[in-house]
This record gives sequence, structure tokens and C-alpha cells, in this order.
Amino acid sequence: MLALAGCNGGGQSAGQPSVGSAQASLISYDEAMQRPVAIGDATKKCREKQLSSDQVVAELDSHLDQMYRQCVVSESRRGKVPGTVTIDLAILGDGSVQGATVSPGSKRLQGCIGNIVESIRFPKFAAPRMGARYQFHTS
Repeated sequence: MLALAGCNGGGQSAGQPSVGSAQASLISYDEAMQRPVAIGDATKKCREKQLSSDQVVAELDSHLDQMYRQCVVSESRRGKVPGTVTIDLAILGDGSVQGATVSPGSKRLQGCIGNIVESIRFPKFAAPRMGARYQFHTS
């Protein structure tokens, strides 16, 4: 662990508020991935370890019932639920979600799922940021 000190900048975007601050709101995956991140001292020989796909899936799976109950069921009453929902995530090294894009679906469905995703805290990891894609079936 000591070898990782100074390797990254804590996963925060340079000059940007983090999700969860009073000034921030969830932005799209593409916007998040285009924002610069502080990488710390790039001359150190540090491994920028990211979360494994199993870790990302486990965390999102733990919120799947909530997404289904609060978002999918509500939209299914309107008859507007896609068969598969895709969530593209930009996750910061501190475990917070910086950005997410939910597709397809109505703005209401996308916003509902986005609100849940924004509150998720992943385990911390050594890289400043990573991207992930998660899909689930609504039927």
C-alpha cells in the first residue's frame, strides 16, 4: 500500500466538484470521461489498479431490485420499458460515480435509474477513474 502513495490524485476531476457535493449533479458517461483527472506523480512506478468486472457487477446487482421496483415497474405501467437497459458508468478512484448514461428508455426511466446509480459507492481503487458498462433485462 505504501508504494501507491502519491500515484494518483484521489480520483477527483481536476477543477470539478465530485458527485455528492452541493454543486455537482450526475453528468453523462461521455462528459465524465472527457474531463481531466489528476494522476499525481506520473514518474512513480505505480500500478493503476481498477475494479474488476466482478466487483462492479456485484455492486450494481445489489441495487438491481431497487432499480426494478422504483423505475422499471413504474414505466411498465405506461408500457414503455425496453427489454434490456444499458448503463455506462464513469467511476472515480474514490468509489463515487462521476457520470452515467442510461439507454434506451424514456427520460423518466433514464432519470430514475440515474438517480439510483448516482448514490452508489464502489470500493476505492488506485486509478483516477475507470469506465464500466452494465446491462440488465427488464423481463
